Amino acid sequence: MSEPGAVTVADTVRWLHEEGLVRLAGVADGRTGPIAAYTVEVATGMVSAHPVTGAGLGSDVTTLAADDLPFPSGTPKRLVIAGVTAAESVLVLDLSCSLAISINGDRPETAARSWAMQLLLNPDVTLTTNSAAVAIKAGSRFRQSFIPGSGATIIQIDDKNPPITTVTLNASIDGPDHLDITSDGGGEMYLGARFWQLRQVMIIDDDAWAALDERLTGPRPGASQDSGFGMEPGPAVRF
Repeated sequence: MSEPGAVTVADTVRWLHEEGLVRLAGVADGRTGPIAAYTVEVATGMVSAHPVTGAGLGSDVTTLAADDLPFPSGTPKRLVIAGVTAAESVLVLDLSCSLAISINGDRPETAARSWAMQLLLNPDVTLTTNSAAVAIKAGSRFRQSFIPGSGATIIQIDDKNPPITTVTLNASIDGPDHLDITSDGGGEMYLGARFWQLRQVMIIDDDAWAALDERLTGPRPGASQDSGFGMEPGPAVRF
């Protein structure tokens, strides 16, 4: 990546979207058990792989340098960046390890938008949502539709490797996997027995979302010209 001390969060996120997520997906391919999440230390590039809790043999956290990750080959699967931890690491989730996960907060759709756009980096992924606040014109790969049997706001993720993952916004009852966004733009990420305190949650705010929509469908009245993927609080992170 870069010399220690010279790397920023934006650098790390950019690297992850360019090749890092694909390389992290390769780490899971070489393991006997599923990996629920990865943390990438911003200053050093050290990667920690966090297996699904209760996975049995080999479920301990392992650490390796970014340069030692597998060569980028294939797709990023269902990996998404959730945000930046209090320990100044970028947290990456593997949503294929969570059949049901929720995002809770005053504006959960801002984080859900970020997950959706990252998932579409994988050409095998298709998304279906019943939420107009999350849907965007992305052809057949991202559809807004009535979803039978669902009284909640959800996104279903399918990458042709069943089972699908369902993300629920402001779930009435939290399961073991959920992101709770706080009013200051931080959050708490729970994956089973694992927990991370986030100082920033990766989001796409309304202005950035309107700009993305404008590129695909034409201008929307009153939309700001400020575009880009963002994190709260602070300015948008540019790619």
